[in-house]
Amino acid sequence: MKTDKQGTYIKGTKKALPDGWMTGAFRFAVFPTDEQKPRLERAFGCERKVYNEYVAGLYAHLESGGFSGGFLAYNVPNYTTITSRFDFLDRSNDSFVYNDAKIRFQAALKKYNETYAKRPLQHKKSVRKKMKNGDMPSLQDVKGLPKFHSRKQGKFSYTTNQTNGNIRIGEKNGAAFLRIPKFPEGLRLNLHRALPSDGIIKKATIKREGDRYMVAVSVDYPFEQAPLKTQIETADITALDYSQSDLYRDSEGRKAEYPRFHKLIEKRQRRLNKSLARKKNHAPLDENGQPVYSKNYQRTVKNYQKTMAKAANQRKDFLHKKSDQITNDYDAIVVEDLDLTNLAQCLKLGKKLHDNGFGMFRNMLKYKAERKGKHYLVADRFFPSSKLCSACGTKKENLRLSERTYACAHCQAVIDRDHNAALNLKNYGIRTLSDSGFLAEPVSI
Repeated sequence: MKTDKQGTYIKGTKKALPDGWMTGAFRFAVFPTDEQKPRLERAFGCERKVYNEYVAGLYAHLESGGFSGGFLAYNVPNYTTITSRFDFLDRSNDSFVYNDAKIRFQAALKKYNETYAKRPLQHKKSVRKKMKNGDMPSLQDVKGLPKFHSRKQGKFSYTTNQTNGNIRIGEKNGAAFLRIPKFPEGLRLNLHRALPSDGIIKKATIKREGDRYMVAVSVDYPFEQAPLKTQIETADITALDYSQSDLYRDSEGRKAEYPRFHKLIEKRQRRLNKSLARKKNHAPLDENGQPVYSKNYQRTVKNYQKTMAKAANQRKDFLHKKSDQITNDYDAIVVEDLDLTNLAQCLKLGKKLHDNGFGMFRNMLKYKAERKGKHYLVADRFFPSSKLCSACGTKKENLRLSERTYACAHCQAVIDRDHNAALNLKNYGIRTLSDSGFLAEPVSI
């Protein structure tokens, strides 16, 4: 919705932030009481149940129509058609819990139509191997289709939206409390930084990460963006070439020295998975044939989730610090437009790619550079940064991925492959800035 100059929303209008306003998320740690934790877990489970029912309905629709790829034309029903079939999906939960499941499902459909609908029907690589032996794949094996959320690695979160001031942060006895629907008493939180005084809370997302509870408060607030940098010196330009083991190699030859946090926990993750598998195999069955999990199993699941959440938080912390450092030190950052989805298909490359989070790192660089008035440049996907010689510009047509040192047959230059690519990306950025008039001294490279 539109807002007036005082930040008050005008009813009956679509959302369009005024000039100088932006939407930001503020994350805080939440400390629910022992009585509040089961209510939050119930909300997470109900959201997951409704989402899975949406996925099951989609699969039934596709099977009845003989789905063989293409655009998904599916009329998503209202969540009330699902909640009415299950007694435990009652009004004890915030209605936005169920609406959030519908929004996430619609987002998954949109992602499939934008990314996979125009491609031939594809299956997972592990499934393709089984298909060679005569096994028939299911819709769950189709790449890109919405998948069921599991209790072990599912989405332990839900989003509630602002309606008539039902989301607010207050103070009681010197402690900060977040008041949201169905929690009028408030959830205690660590308000380590104040929200913008003239900001407007739009929604709040409650999430469990391992054994910790977090809230992300979305706020619309006025933001004075730094003016775009002009007259940029070549020394204030850096280029980052993607590196499987080190995250990136910059144009100065420096490595990011990424610790590979997931690799550090692989041994513990494997041990916990084995423990969960044993407990699941020995669990008794109920009258419906479903396993009855013990409290020890539930504790092991929490330990598994805590281990994975720690690695994810370490990764985000590392990437935030690196992106802050780069956007503070340089006026222009050049990266390459890699197709990370295709890279992730290779088993040898995909594991490291998911570990280092290079796609997340590029997003951080982009929005931080824009806020600081810096230039964020993306080289064309077909720019041959690895095949060009950074010294003489000669292109080496046949360059294998195993060649980690670039040797130019024309000028006899010998240089590290990733460093050479980063230098070519920097030259690309210099030309781009020179053509647009932002370079202090235009050059021809």
